[in-house]
Amino acid sequence: MADFWTEYFVKPIMDPSIQGYNIVNTIILVSILIIACGIIYFILRKKVNFNYNFMIALTPYILFGISMRVIMHQIEAGILFIPGIIKTANPLELGFWFFTPGIWILTFALVIVGLLIGQIWKELKVKRVLYFGIIIAIIPILFNFSQFNNWAIFIGALIAIIIISYGLCYLIHKYTKYKILNDKLNFLIVLGQGFDGMASAVAIAFFNFSEQHVFSKILMDIHPGTFILVKLAIAVLICYSLDDYLKEQQEKGKNRKNLVGFIKIIIAILGLATGLASLFKLGII
Repeated sequence: MADFWTEYFVKPIMDPSIQGYNIVNTIILVSILIIACGIIYFILRKKVNFNYNFMIALTPYILFGISMRVIMHQIEAGILFIPGIIKTANPLELGFWFFTPGIWILTFALVIVGLLIGQIWKELKVKRVLYFGIIIAIIPILFNFSQFNNWAIFIGALIAIIIISYGLCYLIHKYTKYKILNDKLNFLIVLGQGFDGMASAVAIAFFNFSEQHVFSKILMDIHPGTFILVKLAIAVLICYSLDDYLKEQQEKGKNRKNLVGFIKIIIAILGLATGLASLFKLGII
C-alpha cells in the first residue's frame, strides 16, 4: 500500500520528471470528489439554495484557492522564496496546503467556516459568506497582483474570455430554442470552462506551460484550439442536459431545482478554479 501511494501520489508531486496527474490518481481523486459532493449535497440540500447568488458568494474562496496555488507555482519556478514553504506531500508541512489537493481541502474548510458565519443552521445569510470569503482572499490576490509582469496579457485574456463566453451564450439564447441565459448559472458554467480552455491553451501554446490533467493533455496534443472548442461545446451540452432534465422533472411534479443548481455550481467551480489559475500565471510570466 505504501508503494502504491508513493508511485501514484507522492512521485507525481515530488519528482519533476513525472509531475502531474496519471490515470490512477485521476480516477481516485474524481471518485473522492463525487462521493464528497454527494455527502455535501445530502447535508446542505435543505439549508442552502444552490443558485446564482450562492455561487457568487463562493467566488472569493475560489480566488483564494487559485491565488495560493499560483504562489506555490512561483516558488516551484524559483522566482519566489517564502521561508518554510516548499512543495511537499506531507500534510504536516505548510507547503502541502499551497497546491492540489491540500489547498482545496483548506479552501473547503474555509467555506465551512463561512457557512457557519452565515448562520447556516438558521436562514443562511449569503452576504456574510461572501464577505468572509473576500476577507480571506484579498491578501493572496493582491500579493499575486504585485508579482504580475504582464498586465496587458492578463487583462486582454480576461476580457476576451468574458466576451467570447457571453457571446456564445447570447447567440444560443437568441437564435435557438434553448434559452440558456434564463439561468445565470449557465453563463458561469460556460465562462468557467471558457477560462479553463482558453487560458490553458494560450499558456501552453505561447508560453511553454504543460498540461497535467490526463484527458486535457490528449486534446492539447491534438491542437490547443481543439481543447477550447471541446470545453465550450461540453459546457453548453451540460447546461442543456441539466435544464432539460429539470424541465422533465417539473412536468412530473418533482422539484429537482436545488439538485440541478448544486451540480451546476460544482461544474462552474471546477472550470473557474483551473481556468483562473492559468490566467493568473499568464500575468506573472
